[in-house]
Amino acid sequence: MKSSMRRLIIDKLLTEKDFVPFEQFVSVLKVSEPTIKRDLRFMREELGAPIRYSRARDGYFYSTASREVSTRRPKVESKVQAIENRRVTPRLAQKQWYSSDELYVLTSAYDLLGALELDRTSALSAELAPLRARVLGLFTLGGTKPRDLMRHVRIVNRGTPFREPETFETIGCALCEKRRVKILYYSWHSDEHTDREISPLRLVHYRNRWYVDAFCHSTQALKTFLIENIKTAEILPSGVKRMTLESVAQELDAGYGIFHGRQVVNAKLLFTEEAARYALRESWHPKQRVEQLDDGSLMLSVPYTNPTELVGEVLRWGSRVKVVEPEELKVKVRDEAERIAALYSERPTAGSQDQ
Repeated sequence: MKSSMRRLIIDKLLTEKDFVPFEQFVSVLKVSEPTIKRDLRFMREELGAPIRYSRARDGYFYSTASREVSTRRPKVESKVQAIENRRVTPRLAQKQWYSSDELYVLTSAYDLLGALELDRTSALSAELAPLRARVLGLFTLGGTKPRDLMRHVRIVNRGTPFREPETFETIGCALCEKRRVKILYYSWHSDEHTDREISPLRLVHYRNRWYVDAFCHSTQALKTFLIENIKTAEILPSGVKRMTLESVAQELDAGYGIFHGRQVVNAKLLFTEEAARYALRESWHPKQRVEQLDDGSLMLSVPYTNPTELVGEVLRWGSRVKVVEPEELKVKVRDEAERIAALYSERPTAGSQDQ
């Protein structure tokens, strides 16, 4: 039996039972006592598993394990069965290293769980240590110890999670209970506070901020509200307006970005040859279309309903992209570029220069 399989079985036993006598490990694993102790030490020291030993009872337990925790974890049986199945089915070529997606997801999950562990008020505090240990235990390729490998992988472009106000939890509770919420909402466009009654339908995380998609009973329309702009929130006894998530997605997810409108318009953006390969790596919208032209440039077609964010995204690429159509978007990008240029057009007078 391979060491990885033994550790899965050890984890299964510790997860399902409050206490596991050492003799049970010997009976189930059918390996020597020193081998089992090495596995336990590896899980504790390298994977960070919260395994504790009771000398009085001569056995082991997870210090934070509970029946409730184990039911929310991924089932270990399926992993063990998968290993057994590979013995009797044709094997695919064994991967020697992670895909870029795998390494990004695993490293991000490990780092984010570690950051969450620092919050002693977290509702998940009792479950984070074994969960993080499971993630670390997946770093098994390449023949390097998991903790050594983690020291050589760094995710740079992930922003620090923004700490949302207390209204975030109120909105979350209302979403689960399917109840309406009375909110005081601040709009930076009009610099006004307004009272609204909303039916929370979906929480959305976008560019390091949380939003709530909701039916606004004040305007009788679907709206997206920035959580940090919800100054107060009170759960009401009345139930939410019933809407399917499909209908919410159909109206709010049709175009680029978090802002939305009624009519979907298709923008065509022409990237220079130098910028083309970088633009290809970015996903603008699930329904975008890309065409590589003969001269090496790239034509990107992306749907949008509100040009607010798309204008900013085009400007981010500077002179490496040009709006081909529609005319409305070309004008908005041009006007904003002129306003930006005006900020830098003033030349210092001779008297203000350093002598």
